[in-house]
Amino acid sequence: MSQPHYKIAFFDIDGTLADNELPQDMGIYARIPESARQALRKLKENDIEPVIATGRNYQAIHRLAEKLGVESVISSNGAHVVYQGKTLVTHRLGAEILTSIQQELTAQGLPYLVETPHQLYSSDLASLGNDGGVTDIASLAELEEFPKDVIQVICHSENSSQVTLSLPEVKVEKVAPTVVDIHLAEISKATGIHEILAQLAIPAAAALAFGDEENDFAMFETVGMPVAMGNAASALKEKAGHITSKVSEHGIWEACLALQLFEGEKWPSE
Repeated sequence: MSQPHYKIAFFDIDGTLADNELPQDMGIYARIPESARQALRKLKENDIEPVIATGRNYQAIHRLAEKLGVESVISSNGAHVVYQGKTLVTHRLGAEILTSIQQELTAQGLPYLVETPHQLYSSDLASLGNDGGVTDIASLAELEEFPKDVIQVICHSENSSQVTLSLPEVKVEKVAPTVVDIHLAEISKATGIHEILAQLAIPAAAALAFGDEENDFAMFETVGMPVAMGNAASALKEKAGHITSKVSEHGIWEACLALQLFEGEKWPSE
């Protein structure tokens, strides 16, 4: 049986495109294997649109995407969606919900980041640092006027599973052992995928998604071919249509060959 004619491929970043086993202070781009960078280029050459789908904010990812030759980005867990350089949709938290989030996190003694599509603001710069050097972070305390386009709040805690909120309008989503993202409950990477597919009139069967963590579940359930990295969580692998090698073992490249997304040879071992 021939392979489906895929039109678009969605990629998580941390642990999927970028090797999380390498030091974080290297920066994201340096942690992306050359094989993965070349795979993104080959996909475009073969008329398969690569899309970055991430929990990170657009301002940071925009620069990375440009270096990778990627024009389409689902950022902030689906809260901000850009296709080929044009914004499709932005889902804002709203002032009332945001105030409630801040009050509850402050009551729990938890520092946090407030995120707009183009900037991150910290409640406590000394505690949170600068997000691994990926993007500049401003201080909330120094703002004359609070930003109106907040789409997500990021909370750092020694145990992210213990961060809870009483607000049904939002979802607290674990994205790393010590980090949770807080965004509108109905928004996810999956809704971002749906918005792009609807815009282009592309069926889910013609889409792929590459991921490694729990927050990729919804994305996997949305596309025709979910691909789990070799370093992915066991539960995610159970949802995969294809399991490839680890990031460091050229998993993106190998999956593209296995799924006949482009022609080529096995990436040479270093």
